[in-house]
Amino acid sequence: MAYSDRIGQDFWLDHAINVIAATYGDRVSVHTKNKDLLKFGRSEQVHTSTKTTLMTLPTGTFNETYASGNDIISVSSSATADTSLELTIEGHTVDASGNFTFVTQTATLLGNTEVNLTTPLARCSRLYNSSAQDYAGTIYAYESDTVTAGVPQTGAKVHCEIRAGENNSEKCSTTISNTDYWIITGAYADVLEKTASTAEIMFEIRQKGGVFREVFEMSCSNTSGGTFRSSHPYVIVPPNADVRMRALASATGTIVSAGMFGVLAKVIT
Repeated sequence: MAYSDRIGQDFWLDHAINVIAATYGDRVSVHTKNKDLLKFGRSEQVHTSTKTTLMTLPTGTFNETYASGNDIISVSSSATADTSLELTIEGHTVDASGNFTFVTQTATLLGNTEVNLTTPLARCSRLYNSSAQDYAGTIYAYESDTVTAGVPQTGAKVHCEIRAGENNSEKCSTTISNTDYWIITGAYADVLEKTASTAEIMFEIRQKGGVFREVFEMSCSNTSGGTFRSSHPYVIVPPNADVRMRALASATGTIVSAGMFGVLAKVIT
């Protein structure tokens, strides 16, 4: 039997909750979780022929190489001035069955020196400054690697960054835990270029044990303004799934930003 805890409030949210019950056999509640989720990001190196994830990555690295285990173990800064500053790390651990668990932890930066995470991660979805002083350098979260002056030397080992001069990562990609669904209500994209540029945006989901598949596409340009998509019906991201937004541009090196947002629904018994 279909289940909804939002009857009369939002038809499309009611519909999504009932689709989850009919398709996956799970009863979910948005009231139990009481949490929305916004993921936004940008890339300054969107390519003409290589689909590029809209997140900050080292130059020449266009997409995150996903870890198979809890291999994300370290954080560091490219600036020695970033010492005794707090960094909050959000991400997921994974177990032997491929189930993800959301984890939040805090590390104290030691400038260029690597700092080990208390809990190694399989996914790192967000970094942000939780101290009272701005960061000076680029902050990295990464796997075991050769590190020079706080900078990991292998792009494929980097999973999240805070750009120099910023205090929050920009990563339009995330993972959903074993006990949650993400009901995405909308998405947006924009080209951040002064010269005339366009971009094609791909919204992709990879379910547990599968490959990334496009759910929808949209386009944007800096001449006609950004693109906003209110998703009807809402997009349902099931537990243990990876989700990302990628882009192709009319010129290599185009700066593109995007975001996706919605509510988390917790599986209840």
